[in-house]
Amino acid sequence: MSRRRKALVLDFDGLVADTEVLWLAVLRRLYRTYFQELPYASVVESVGGTLHDFDPFTDLSARCGSVDASELEEQAERLFRAWMAYEAPLPGVRRLIAEAQLRAVPLAIASSSREASVVPYLDQFGLRDAFSVVVTADDVVRVKPAPDLYLLAARRLGTEPEHIVAFEDSGRGVRAAKAAGALCVAVPHVLTRSHDFDAADIRLDSLALCDLEDLLSHDPSEVRR
Repeated sequence: MSRRRKALVLDFDGLVADTEVLWLAVLRRLYRTYFQELPYASVVESVGGTLHDFDPFTDLSARCGSVDASELEEQAERLFRAWMAYEAPLPGVRRLIAEAQLRAVPLAIASSSREASVVPYLDQFGLRDAFSVVVTADDVVRVKPAPDLYLLAARRLGTEPEHIVAFEDSGRGVRAAKAAGALCVAVPHVLTRSHDFDAADIRLDSLALCDLEDLLSHDPSEVRR
């Protein structure tokens, strides 16, 4: 990779924290509370997107006919926050951050979630100060797969999109990173392994397998999946 690639931009959900799987567990609990089964395929397809892609609360409300979607969302949020209190960053996250800091490589977060669903957990993990830039759905009109989050992250980092390495766990995220012109490392998890990652430059089974020194010292044409 060119030595000009000096910034790392990480997705949050499913990459820094295992929130996607936790949300699945929360939604399953919520649906079963109302004697319904969660449409698993719809949830998997929507990973990396927003409620505009698939809104489980509107879906469950329509099935029940007696509970408002906003009330269901509040119930899910309360349970999610309670369960998140026991969570830690995914394997490899702390080491990647530490190695980037040793090399004075700037770090950023680019998330399709809202700030309130990202920053409190960075604080919980003790990682907020590691990221000089955090951009979320609150900062852009279009979230992933649009490139806006990555373009804004690059701008706030004071660099060009082609000089950053993006880490993503979903097909939508990979498309966003590549549309912005970034080099993209895909790290699928149990819910996204069926996504299309063909556009990614590198694919890892876990962030724990990332060798930052190797990543920063190779030219893109020399990188192999």
